[in-house]
Amino acid sequence: MHDLVPIIVQARTGSTRCPAKVMRPVAGRRLIDYTLDALERCRVARPLIVATSDDALDDALAAHCSARNVPVVRGPLDDVAGRFRAVLERFPVRAFVRVSGDSPLIDRRLVDDAVVQFRNGDADIVTNVFPRTFPKGQSVEVVSSDVFLAAEAEMTDASDREHVTPWFYRSPDRYRIVNITSEFDSGEASMVVDTEEDFERFRAIARDLNAPTWRYRWDELAELPRIAGRVAP
Repeated sequence: MHDLVPIIVQARTGSTRCPAKVMRPVAGRRLIDYTLDALERCRVARPLIVATSDDALDDALAAHCSARNVPVVRGPLDDVAGRFRAVLERFPVRAFVRVSGDSPLIDRRLVDDAVVQFRNGDADIVTNVFPRTFPKGQSVEVVSSDVFLAAEAEMTDASDREHVTPWFYRSPDRYRIVNITSEFDSGEASMVVDTEEDFERFRAIARDLNAPTWRYRWDELAELPRIAGRVAP
């Protein structure tokens, strides 16, 4: 298990801007299924693990993921760093990939590429958000488990414990951070589902595409009018 680099998908039901978004139906599936469908097809990064809260609101999400045979680790609602530590206690690994569950258009190729770069180098973190040149919703971070656990022990601020990785980017001199940069800057584009408008846009995209969303590369999706901003949801 130690040589594997699992993908930890952080997800919860209690969103304020788009309540219960990860469990909302889209074309006969749940939103979270689109994220899992893509990540299950990674060839290098594996296995796939969902880290959700132990709040009763997330019981249905946990049951849904378990029914898909995706391991689920539950922990404090607002302490995402604590949830990640719980995952690493259960699955001791050299490193892990962090992905948000509200990224239904995530390109699995980006995930595999980041893991390959991590394995072939000596970075503490391989990321594509420092600085961001890929769209929101295509964020990938590969983090050394030892580095994360040492930092997690120092995290006392509630914001750091909820958002986890900004801790590292605020102190780049302390860590070996390798950033993956896109050939063309799409950092202002968004494929994440954070608001009601985002959800309606994704539902329209899923309806209009001719193939499952996981088949598309991120740059193909970035050219869609709904993502490029020329068409409303």
